[in-house]
Amino acid sequence: MTDQRGRQLRPGQTSRVHVYDLEARRSRLVFESASVLVEAPNVLPDGRLVLNGDGDLFLLTVPPAGTVASETDLVRVPLEGVPEINNDHVLEPSGTAIVVSARDGDLYRVPMPDGTDVAPAVRVTDATVAPVARKYYLHGIAPDASSLAAIVGELSADDVWTTDVALVDPATGEPTFLTRDEHADDGCAFGPDGSVLVFNTERFSPGTAQLAVLRPDLGTDPVRLTNDERVNWFPHLSPDGSWLLYLSFEPGVQGHPADQPVELRLLQGSLVRGARMTPMPETLVTIEVGGQGTINVPPWSPDSRWFAWCDYPVVEDAGHGSRPRQGA
Repeated sequence: MTDQRGRQLRPGQTSRVHVYDLEARRSRLVFESASVLVEAPNVLPDGRLVLNGDGDLFLLTVPPAGTVASETDLVRVPLEGVPEINNDHVLEPSGTAIVVSARDGDLYRVPMPDGTDVAPAVRVTDATVAPVARKYYLHGIAPDASSLAAIVGELSADDVWTTDVALVDPATGEPTFLTRDEHADDGCAFGPDGSVLVFNTERFSPGTAQLAVLRPDLGTDPVRLTNDERVNWFPHLSPDGSWLLYLSFEPGVQGHPADQPVELRLLQGSLVRGARMTPMPETLVTIEVGGQGTINVPPWSPDSRWFAWCDYPVVEDAGHGSRPRQGA
């Protein structure tokens, strides 16, 4: 038996957090630990990072340039009444609460600590009332917090697991499905005005995830955004709508596994709004050991000037865990 929670570091592996300055095209290491695996950064309005690790949530103040934080700088977020969580969690636009995805399959709203007595967490969904086995994985929250963008996994009576895009009403916990078919969907996130959802899907190329956009208000079919041999996951529009950041695996990779060579790529945000252009992604960072946990959830700063990302180099990769491109 073991009481370990969440993903754990392999022998000789470290967990690192970086912030990437978009104007300078340069990353800066801000956190490193050989004992705690942290992942999936969100950014609070005040610039602090929210990270998960060991099945819990932590706050991290970004240190000054030239300083690297460690596990002793992590501040635990109270999660009383919430089961162990995974790495799908999104801040409400106000930054006063965060909605987390728990291992029991449900979503929970957790108030962020503010120095006063913290209100208890509230369960948003109830997967047990579904007619089939169901789990919710949160990836986005509407700008007015009126809707949650989630992937809903369901196990049918004939043991077929499906993952579809749904909008969840935070008041009732009821999902409205936007896709519901055999194609694997994931990573759905809102655009800055809430009118579009970007996500990754295998509907265009079975076994190879590509990025797509859909308009829930128009009920239109998903429109493909990327069309290449790489496996593209977790699209995140910047808060100002100018940029679309995503995680790109090597061809042939299935799902979004950990400890893979990956790239952080950038597209023009206008592509999501229907611009007639050939997607020409820019590779911002080449990561030797990343993937799961690198940018699973929205990592952008509120001003769209920087974002946070994680990697997990091992000893033999010391000093070579990532290779930023173009002067980064």
